[in-house]
Amino acid sequence: FFFFSPLASRRHAMSVAADTSASPLTAECALAKSAKGAACVQLVGQVLDNPSLYVFGELLDMPNVQALADGPPAHAAAYELLKIFAYGTWKDYTARAAQLGQLSAAQATKLKKLSVVSLAAASKSLPYDTLLSELEIGSVRELENLLIECVYGELLSGKLDQQARVFEVHHSLGRDLHPSEVAQMGELLSRWHSGALDALGSIRSKLETYKARCEAASATAAELNSSVENVRANLRAQDDSEPGGGGGGGGFDDRMDFEEDKQRKSGRTKGKLAMGFGPRK
Repeated sequence: FFFFSPLASRRHAMSVAADTSASPLTAECALAKSAKGAACVQLVGQVLDNPSLYVFGELLDMPNVQALADGPPAHAAAYELLKIFAYGTWKDYTARAAQLGQLSAAQATKLKKLSVVSLAAASKSLPYDTLLSELEIGSVRELENLLIECVYGELLSGKLDQQARVFEVHHSLGRDLHPSEVAQMGELLSRWHSGALDALGSIRSKLETYKARCEAASATAAELNSSVENVRANLRAQDDSEPGGGGGGGGFDDRMDFEEDKQRKSGRTKGKLAMGFGPRK
């Protein structure tokens, strides 16, 4: 078993982020505002080659990029290829490879990684055989190297089981949302919102119940204290009403003090006797 966590790569990403004021995609989108035609096609190629870019929706929304769809075949192919990197998989590309053109080695590896992310979103257990077929990879060693690169690139995390020939997914990166999936995502968010409101209502109800119990406990404690004070007051009153109980003779409280002082003196005497300091005979 090999357990992979992107902690080390996350630290590396944080150090890289500290050295850059904007993400690469932000910079590319800024360039897309002025790049048109062939220059825009070249820009798309640079984005697809960039090993740190795995989301492309913002770039696809740029007017100059969308204009490629209505341009010459080479321009339209660049636009369609960008869409596959945003929403599609390696299988989607190979089905249209003749139309879209050949990928560079970096682009091919990147698209296969994105395909792994899509598979990981659909299933938390990825058999080697499925991955080898979907990615058209010829050896297990090459597949495992690709999975390791995905982990250290923070595309996913999980456990590599070489004996069972399966990759167990713990977490995977979210890809761009296809326009046709927006309605479904809205429905999912709506259900999540309803569930969150129900949970919040349950928490509030429990808090109110707890508050009511605390108030009842406080009232009970106050009533008990009041009863104790009433009993003590009645005892004092009874003591004062007895002959010699009032005035300078001392009352209930004075007798209590006398008894306590007597007990303390008795304790000191017993201590001296125990240590051999008794009265001389």
